[in-house]
Amino acid sequence: MSTVDLWLGALSRLYPVPAGHRVPLLDGNEALDMLRCGDEVFKELLAAGLPCDEGPEGPLFDRNDLTNLALDAGTGESRPERAVRYALRWMREDPRGWEKPLSWMFSIEMAAPPDAPVQGMESWSHTRFLPELAGGLIEDWESTTAVRFTPTDFEFDGPGPVTFSGHLRIVGKIQELVSPTLRKITSEFLDRGYRWIRLPEACQHDFAPILASGVAPCVAAATYLVNEFRAAGYQAETRGGWILGMLDLAHSWIEVVDDDGVVKSVDAVLERLSGFADSPHPDLAGACLGSRTNRMLPAAMPAGAPQVLHRSADGTRPAATRTIIRRVGAR
Repeated sequence: MSTVDLWLGALSRLYPVPAGHRVPLLDGNEALDMLRCGDEVFKELLAAGLPCDEGPEGPLFDRNDLTNLALDAGTGESRPERAVRYALRWMREDPRGWEKPLSWMFSIEMAAPPDAPVQGMESWSHTRFLPELAGGLIEDWESTTAVRFTPTDFEFDGPGPVTFSGHLRIVGKIQELVSPTLRKITSEFLDRGYRWIRLPEACQHDFAPILASGVAPCVAAATYLVNEFRAAGYQAETRGGWILGMLDLAHSWIEVVDDDGVVKSVDAVLERLSGFADSPHPDLAGACLGSRTNRMLPAAMPAGAPQVLHRSADGTRPAATRTIIRRVGAR
């Protein structure tokens, strides 16, 4: 198959970011640099209906649309493919390595959103990290302003930007689902062959049309599966957090009480993501269904909940956030 056919085929399968959730910020040169498909192929993609909005100086593109297009085309040259392969290089390792303690440095900067006129006092909230759910803890902490720890959030008062940082430790555990019912529900979901894509979390709660299109971002997948687990009589909740590494991807999965009384993590989307890794370990896919990993940071939120908020007299909005979480001592 020719390169242009790969790109046009991926475009025909693209699930565009829904209207109202699109953020068309990238111009044509930035889109071309991201896709690395060449001028002629890019022109063919535009002619074939590559989603874009008309800006004052030409078409503007949503980053998620371009990422999903590039990953599905699979040419091996695009920036998203290279970034994902690099971020998931740990998937080549034996999953038993998930159980060892790993230390991570985190640094979070929160700023007022560009459209928020700040008047008077400001306050901020960031979803609380819960490394203790993965056998870990927050080892140390510092911030540019005093912090209040609530059961669900880190809260701050004062003018922004606000930065907080520190170190945390996470420990994984290899486990398997023992319930035949849970295994059947999960296997049937995976057997449908969904592709992973990135979509804004806010649009994923209406999961039916998304899954019907053959794609399964993490919030949609977790919301669907938790409903199926509950309908089968199991105690289950969705959990939001982050996949740690180069990309620091916001992520969602399920925590369910298995037949042995142990809470197990079911992460069908992580199993799908392993398809983008370079030579993933053959035991990895199975380990995603029941185990917890030292690469996953749980947070005090369900799937798709807002993570970072800015409050002022003008109202409450999602804050502009820069998140860095890096492994300490990585080679």
